[in-house]
Parts: sequence; structure tokens; C-alpha cells
Amino acid sequence: MMKKHFLPLAVVLMLAACNHQPAVETFPIHVDLANADGQMLYLQKGGQTIDSAVVENWKATFNMPVCADNEMYAIMLKDWRRPFAFFVDNVETNLEGDSQNPSSIVVKGSETHARWDAFVEGYDALEAKSDSISQQIALAKQNGDQTLAEQLQQQYDDAYEIQKMYCFDYVWEHPTDPVAHYVLYRYKWHFGPCEIRYMIDNIHQADSSIHSNNLTVMEEYVEKLERTQAGQPIIDFTQNDAEGNPVTLSELAQGKLLLVDFWASWCPDCRKENPNVVAAYNRFHEQGFDVLGVSFDTKKEAWLAAIEKDGLTWTHVSDLQGWNNAAGQLYSIAFIPQNALIKDGMIVARNLEGEALMAEIERQLQ
Repeated sequence: MMKKHFLPLAVVLMLAACNHQPAVETFPIHVDLANADGQMLYLQKGGQTIDSAVVENWKATFNMPVCADNEMYAIMLKDWRRPFAFFVDNVETNLEGDSQNPSSIVVKGSETHARWDAFVEGYDALEAKSDSISQQIALAKQNGDQTLAEQLQQQYDDAYEIQKMYCFDYVWEHPTDPVAHYVLYRYKWHFGPCEIRYMIDNIHQADSSIHSNNLTVMEEYVEKLERTQAGQPIIDFTQNDAEGNPVTLSELAQGKLLLVDFWASWCPDCRKENPNVVAAYNRFHEQGFDVLGVSFDTKKEAWLAAIEKDGLTWTHVSDLQGWNNAAGQLYSIAFIPQNALIKDGMIVARNLEGEALMAEIERQLQ
């Protein structure tokens, strides 16, 4: 009779444990999106598409693995200008809203996102006050009351500074909160490179091991921002004009004072500033001043219609990639309108408008 051999019980249990693969924990993201039936909905993380689903009866669901971090996700439809970002906390999360008004989407289930909503509520109230003062300034100028316009301008500047400090204070007081990192990213246009560096250093001092995608993006952003300040050499680029002809910045700028104007047809503030750029072009073009318009449009027809309507008679280029415009990324463009005034291959000024633009052009041409 053959002798039977049995493994010790401890070894049996060990092998069983090694062969057992624990199930990956997941959590669902439910999306209820009106007016989106039949459209492909993309789920993004860290700026990359990680999943997609067709919206049926307004609904789509993504099942995501539980992660060690609390990074943001985002959903995106083809015709949206930018993704809708949200926090999930690795728990069941519900998004409800209308695809035609993505900014009104409501997120339920995430405590972190609730903190973000609370921050936005406070910021929007401050922004509404600034917008009201801005409208009063426009009315005062329309009525020819320059004294009142100047008084209101001071009020506007004060209100804007309060908005800026509202953002700064949250980032400074909550350095390890992922919401703070998103505040820094979302409202980065409020701050110069030194201020951004100051906030990033404070985050790392609070926790040297801390990491988030928004923080990483800001570290890369501030490096580019520092590289494109006044006193730095230009970063060259080539983009096509409306006829498909390549235009190279350094070639167009030779022997000129050139304003690189980042704008878009859909941007109200850009369209408001366009008359000032037109006035500067008409006044100084014969003296060697020129403009290169770089559009953040995605639709060629709208881009060309705005050029004609606003009388923008200078050279225009675009890759029609919206906020992903390659030249805009080189120059760290986080909001529009923005501009860079260049001369002899150097950036001599940034983000001039109105009377300040006129004065700097005149000074540079002397």
C-alpha cells in the first residue's frame, strides 16, 4: 500500500493564502445628465481619459478602484469647453445636472467636494460684488463721469484684492487639504510666480510627503510662468493662420515691436479689450508696432467671424484646440485675454491693457 504524505497544516494555510487574490475594492460614480442621451461621456483623471460610456436615459455609471489618494476626477462631453471636475472620497458619488449647463452639476456623496462647494459659494459672492462695480464703471464712463469712474475703479481694485486673498487664505490655512491644491490650480491667474512659490513651499512644509495631481501641475506651471516673465527671451512657436500657412513668432517679430495677443471669440473680456488693441495698432503700426493674435477657439467659423466683426486686421493663428492651444501652454496662459509684448527677441512686458498698453508701446518705440 502506497504511503500517503500530508503537508503540515501551517504550510497548507500559507499556500492557500498565496493563491487567493483579494477582490479589488471599487466604488461607483453615477451620472444623471439631462440632454445628453446618445452622447459619449468621458471620465478623466489627472487630465487623461480613463473610461467612457454612452449616456442612456440621461444616465451612465463608472466603477472605479479605491485608491490611496483623493485625487479629482472629471467628466467631459465633446462640446464642453472644459471638463467638470469633482472629488469622490473613494465612496459612491452621484452627479446630477444638465449637459447644457455643466457648471450647475451637483455632486453628492463626497465630503471633500462639499468643502469645495462651500469655498465656491463664498468666492462667487465676492465675484458678484466685483462684477456689479465693473458694470457701474462702464455706466459712469458711458455717461462721461470720469471722476465717478475713477472712484469706482478704486472700489473694484479693493474688491478684487479681497477675492484674491480669499483664495490665498484658504490655501495657506489648509495646506494638506486637496481642495486647497485645487483652489491654487483653479484660481492661479490671481497670483504671480513669487506668490505661487510661497504657497507651494508652505504646503511642502506642512507635509513634505504630500502629493496631488493639482499640486504637481502647479509646480510645473510656475516654472513655465517664471520662464515667460518680462526680461526673459521669447519661446518660439509656429502655428497656422486661417489659410493654413505656418507663421513663426520669431520671423514675424523681426525688426518690430510685437504684441502676442492670446484671446478667443467666445471670451467676453477679450472682445471688450479688442477695441483698445485696435486703437494701439492704428496709432503705432506705421512706427513699427504689430500684433499676432493667438486664438483659443475650437470653431474656425466663430474665430474668423470675430476677427471681421472686431476689425482685427493683423496676423492671426490658431490650432483650434481651445485651452489646449500649444502656444498658450508654452506661455502658461491660464486665463484670457493675456498678452506678451516682445522686442529684439525678448519679452519686455506682460498683460498690458488700455492706457497702460498705449503708454508702454510708446515708450518702447522711442
